[in-house]
Amino acid sequence: VMQSYRRDGGEQLLKMVNWRRDYLEAGTVTVMQSYRRRRLADRVQGMREASTYFSQNPKLAFQQKAVDEQVELLNLQRDFESKYNEPSFIDTSVTDTIKKLVMLAGARQTDDDAVRPLLKYDRSTRLALLSDANKVGKTFKVPEKRFWHIKVKALAKSQQWEELKKFGGEKKSPIGYGPFAEACIEQRIAPEIVAPYIERIPSTEERYGLFMKINLWAKAIECAQKLKDRHRLLQVRALCKDTRFEKSVDQILTSGGI
Repeated sequence: VMQSYRRDGGEQLLKMVNWRRDYLEAGTVTVMQSYRRRRLADRVQGMREASTYFSQNPKLAFQQKAVDEQVELLNLQRDFESKYNEPSFIDTSVTDTIKKLVMLAGARQTDDDAVRPLLKYDRSTRLALLSDANKVGKTFKVPEKRFWHIKVKALAKSQQWEELKKFGGEKKSPIGYGPFAEACIEQRIAPEIVAPYIERIPSTEERYGLFMKINLWAKAIECAQKLKDRHRLLQVRALCKDTRFEKSVDQILTSGGI
């Protein structure tokens, strides 16, 4: 099949599979042909023709749905490129489309010499970008947990801290608050921004590990004490390099409670 496709671009092969009523091959060849077309409109037309082939056989419902969704995604991406004057949406995945929309909401001007350049878009456009990210998630039925992971990482990577805080407070997070804290830590943001997310994590052990990552020794000591874990207390003492916390650990250990 591939050798025949390479020889004539698929034209003769398409005639053959049509004659044989091999709709899987016909649809597959048509998809391959469509991606050789330079104009997006021509490619979309080819994809629609492929969908028609797949629709002729009920057993090819999966292939038809995949092609239809790709057409819908391409049309949305074309609209986003026009709407936001950003020529890099087309041919990206659903995940990357969501990520790009969210990150654009925090994009900053590249020609600004300030230490922290001004935001590229006004508030209404930033809200539209975030709304379109939600729209893509719903349109393509992205699982809620997966969508939250994508959005949390994108907000942190684009340093939209207020928006991240707002998102985390909209409702109870279906992914917990560990991913919020981890995303912030990855961006090396100030501990006071990370700490509120860590405080919302039910697991004392997980809180301890995250407080250690950002050197919040007092909080780490509280967690270790709550866990009655001598090893963790000694770990804080060894790493903190601060006499105040060293004394605090010593007092807890000599009190006999652990």
